[in-house]
Amino acid sequence: MNNDMSDTSKRIPGYVSNILRILTSSGYKAYVAGGAVRDIVLGKTPHDYDIATSAQPSDTIRVFRESGIGFFDNAAKHGTVTAITEEGNVEVTTFREDGAYSDMRRPDEVIFKTSIEDDVRRRDFTINAMYMDSEGKIFDPEGGEKDCELGLIRAVGDPLERFREDALRILRALRFCSKLGFEIEEATLAAMESCAPEIKTISGERIAAELEKIVTGRYAAKAIRTGWKIMSVIIPEIEICRGFDQRSSFHDRDVLEHILDVLDAIPYTDEEGRDPEIAMAALFHDLGKPSSFKIGDNGEGHMKGHPEVSAKIAERVLTELRFPKQYVSDVCLLVELHDVYTRTDRIEVHKFMSRYPDEILRKLVILQRADIHAHSPLGRKRIKRLDELIAIAEDLKASGAVFDIKELAIGGNDIISLGVGKGPKVGEILALVFNSYLEEKCENTRDSLLEEARRIIG
Repeated sequence: MNNDMSDTSKRIPGYVSNILRILTSSGYKAYVAGGAVRDIVLGKTPHDYDIATSAQPSDTIRVFRESGIGFFDNAAKHGTVTAITEEGNVEVTTFREDGAYSDMRRPDEVIFKTSIEDDVRRRDFTINAMYMDSEGKIFDPEGGEKDCELGLIRAVGDPLERFREDALRILRALRFCSKLGFEIEEATLAAMESCAPEIKTISGERIAAELEKIVTGRYAAKAIRTGWKIMSVIIPEIEICRGFDQRSSFHDRDVLEHILDVLDAIPYTDEEGRDPEIAMAALFHDLGKPSSFKIGDNGEGHMKGHPEVSAKIAERVLTELRFPKQYVSDVCLLVELHDVYTRTDRIEVHKFMSRYPDEILRKLVILQRADIHAHSPLGRKRIKRLDELIAIAEDLKASGAVFDIKELAIGGNDIISLGVGKGPKVGEILALVFNSYLEEKCENTRDSLLEEARRIIG
């Protein structure tokens, strides 16, 4: 790496450089720390910046006040004061050393230090243990630059100690593998697997945050393939699916490899990443296959009902991890529907589209296309049917078709005007009229729908 100021400091935004200058001019050491430096070394633009300083939190607050910089100090007891600027907030944290971790989640105490070397020893991975000063010089006491070049995720110091301090670091390693595509260094991975059972001591919300980042990363399949033993602590069915022979001419990979191929095929962009609900549905969509597996008379494997079983697995895991209810509902619905293909018939497609929100259907098509592409050549022939169904759906939309009873040209008052008394009967008749419209027995015009309503009322 070139430590020349022209290559690095120019990539630090002015509002961050200003905070560095204010702290250093006040007699303190201050550096851009952690992930931002890693991104700069990798040639990426950081999304946020953290500063490490020798200033005690009270000193940082005093300097900010004297300089007219707004701040939050609600985390000052842990060493962090957040500077508020128009361009963005910057967390400024005092050099520190964590005390013992009795619960494998948070240090029992935080000891403030004046040395950057003391601070770096508490970091999780070498690639996150680099610092940059206001002149663009990078400090790399743990070899993070070399590991960036090698594409390695390596724990700082003794990996067992790092993961025993905080078990969440195990999932963070997989998250970085998913994000960066790096390999996990051998001793680090062995320690992760050894400490993996301790993941159960972490709160569901913290696991959920890491799990979503793992499945939405560009290299999600690689991360899960590398850390399948770790992922199985969260989702035991992953271990069951690994190596499970589907014995089907429609599949040429075991269940887990098929799942990972589907996940890999979910579209990813640098700007938006990978859709979280679709990615999570891809992870869960076939986990119910082993428990649904039966051998047919012809020796072929059959897994009838596996989408429903997989959806129950998803519901159990995501609920335990306290994902939002709507998120859980959407993922489970995608898993349930991933193997549903209606007949290539306009009326059937229209009915199917009327049952589900448009956003779910949009995501379902993406999941189904990825699923089909992860089949054997024989299984991939189903893509033709999917394309035909999509063409029918697009034609329906272009023709002005409606997909919700609320979009009909008549409503409940129109049914009442035909002599039907107020009450549940009104909704029942309107539902029958809507079904007639879906079956193309009438058009979505007031006259046509009222005529159909009269026929139904008799």
